[in-house]
Amino acid sequence: MKILGIACSPRKGQSTYKALNACLDSAKTVDKSIDTELIELAGLDIHPCVTCGKCKDGLNCSIKDDFPSLISTLADKDVAGMIIGTPVYFGSMTAQCKAFLDRCVMFRRNDWIFRNRVAGVLAVGGVRNGGQELTIQGVQAACMCQDMICVSDGRDTAHFGATLWSGGPDGVENDSIGLETAQNLGKRVAQLAWQLSK
Repeated sequence: MKILGIACSPRKGQSTYKALNACLDSAKTVDKSIDTELIELAGLDIHPCVTCGKCKDGLNCSIKDDFPSLISTLADKDVAGMIIGTPVYFGSMTAQCKAFLDRCVMFRRNDWIFRNRVAGVLAVGGVRNGGQELTIQGVQAACMCQDMICVSDGRDTAHFGATLWSGGPDGVENDSIGLETAQNLGKRVAQLAWQLSK
C-alpha cells in the first residue's frame, strides 16, 4: 500500500515539502508495510487543462509538458491515499496546484481511478490565519469530484486538514502546532487507507 504526497509549491524543498515529509513520516508509523512517495511539482512544467477531451479515450493528454511523466505513478493501483500540500497564495491554492488538479480529470474519465482513495490536504500560510482552511476546502472540492474520501487531520486536532505557518521564527520546523496537524493528517490518511485495504 502506498501513500502519495504531492507538493504543489513552485519552490523546491521549502516549507510545503518539509511539512509533507513530516506528514508522510507519520503515515509510515501506522504499519511497516506502508510505502510513501513525495512528488514535487516545483521545477516541472505543468500547463492548465485545455479541455480537449483526448483523455476520454485513455490516460493520454494532448499537452506536451511534464504531466504525462506523473501518470503512471498517479494511476498505480497500490496508491491508497494521497496528501496534497500547497502554499496559500492570496487565500487559495497555488497555480501549480490548480493546474495539477485540473489535469487529473483524466483519472475521473478513465474508470474513476482515484475513487475511494483517501485524500488529505495540507496548507502552508505565511501567517497563522492566512487562509489555510479556505485553501484546504478548495483542494477538497476537487478531491470530492474524483469520488475520493476526504479526511480531517484526525484526533486530537480534527479540523479540515493540516495547517502550518511558515512566517514564524525558523519557519515550519518550529511551528509545533502546525507540525502536530501535519503528523495527525498523515496518520489519519494512512489509518483509514489501511482499514479500507483489508
